[in-house]
Amino acid sequence: MSTSTTTRHPIRGFLYGIVFGLGLAFVAIGQKWAALGTWPPFILFVVGIVVGTVWSTFGPAKGPKGPPPAGPDAGPDPVHDPPPGDAEEVPGPDAATGPDDTPPGDAVDDGIEIR
Repeated sequence: MSTSTTTRHPIRGFLYGIVFGLGLAFVAIGQKWAALGTWPPFILFVVGIVVGTVWSTFGPAKGPKGPPPAGPDAGPDPVHDPPPGDAEEVPGPDAATGPDDTPPGDAVDDGIEIR
């Protein structure tokens, strides 16, 4: 039976809470629900930080992005590992690079003289 672990990110939640709190404060000021320079925008900012941190710590976690990693005794992966003998031959650096066997980067005499 495989076990899965859930990773929580409270620091990330704190940072997202700052953005959320600033957004709440700006909306309250823009809609004239609170005046700039009073306590309600600051309180909304702090509430946003608390909500972001609490949500990232205790809220529902996302599922894993992929299958769990294979253990050390796992065999070859049939999807990503090709069977032996089917591997493509990759030409090495000494192989011919083209029909004229001119390695890339070598100067080609095209009749242009540079002074």
